[in-house]
Amino acid sequence: MANYMHLTFEERCKIEELLNKRMRKYQIAKEIGKTQSTISREINRHKQFYIHSDYSNNYYSCVYFKDCKKCDHKCKFYKPIICKDRDKFYGACNNCEKVKNCKLDKYFYRATRAERDYRYNLSESRKGINLDENDLYNLAHLICPLIRQGQSIYVILENHPEIKLSAKTIYNYIDAGYFKDFGVTNMTLKRTIKRKKKRVTSTKLKKRKEPVDYTGRTYADYLQYKLDNPDKSTTEMDTLYNHQSGPYIQTFIFENTGFMIGILHKEKTADSMPNALNTIQNILTSNEYESLFSLLLTDRGTEFSKPIQFEINHNTGEVKGKIFYCDPQHSSQKPHVENNHILIRDILPKKIDLSFLTQEKLNIMFSHLNSTPRASLGGKTPYEVFTFLYGKAVAKKLQITEIKKDDVCLTPSLLK
Repeated sequence: MANYMHLTFEERCKIEELLNKRMRKYQIAKEIGKTQSTISREINRHKQFYIHSDYSNNYYSCVYFKDCKKCDHKCKFYKPIICKDRDKFYGACNNCEKVKNCKLDKYFYRATRAERDYRYNLSESRKGINLDENDLYNLAHLICPLIRQGQSIYVILENHPEIKLSAKTIYNYIDAGYFKDFGVTNMTLKRTIKRKKKRVTSTKLKKRKEPVDYTGRTYADYLQYKLDNPDKSTTEMDTLYNHQSGPYIQTFIFENTGFMIGILHKEKTADSMPNALNTIQNILTSNEYESLFSLLLTDRGTEFSKPIQFEINHNTGEVKGKIFYCDPQHSSQKPHVENNHILIRDILPKKIDLSFLTQEKLNIMFSHLNSTPRASLGGKTPYEVFTFLYGKAVAKKLQITEIKKDDVCLTPSLLK
């Protein structure tokens, strides 16, 4: 039966000895009477990193090298090549016969170092807080201003890898009141869940003055179109406003990037909304416009009720693309733009007067939103993903710039 007590120093020495004999993790587990998962965790927690050798002109270790043809190992999309022997079978490079000529990053397991790390973590885990007064002071001065700017703990940790604490630990410190003297409490944090009260709608629906024919443009048609044209990227479109008298923000979000832009309108009509696309079409090249706006998905709002105007530029007669509509009362069919409206509401809360807005201020707001790391993008920002796919020149044409990580502000004070 496996022993679930903590590993001893003698057992760690045995692990190192067996790794040096090139025994696999399951063999080591059997040899010392532990589970394979215990051995894997021990090696992963305490293996030492040694950076790759970079003396060879032919050196590369990124999986995307064949596409880029150039690698300086500092690219934000850098992803190291996996070593099957190291990562799957042994967990470390101890006594590997290829280690001298290998150009990949290397990891070695040393029992003495593992025991020292274990003893330190054991003693620190039993203290009330794993920081001395000076470290706590420095941490507070780093994260508290960013929290007050509206940045989440996730965003702060993504932008500051030098912070060696988990998000849960930071939340625990805040909950315990360690940052109270620095103006940060639980009430300062961004809410992670926002629930809307269920709106009671009337059973009587207002009849449109001019019924719209959605034949060939329904959500079912959209799904079929995507099957027939898998290379087409969807752009979700919506409208956001606080008062029926305006102003109105026509929002666009581009598939798989999280990148969002907004166009300011004084009126919400079926003529003004398509005209915004005509303006964008004049700014972008034909290929750029086709990549971004040739496939639109939106709801059945009256401002989008003239599909032909979204598909044809009436100034030039040029075909712009295709537009499809979600089913009635099914906003979940365009979830990306709906979810990003929640982020916008942190900066433009409901019920405030939006008459102060200008297109320039909207561009600033979306620049900050697009410079915020997202967990759904693997810690990358929408700006980074978008410019990787379409280039920085296109983002510049759309009036979006990259904001420095610690300058990102996601509160109403941004536009004041």
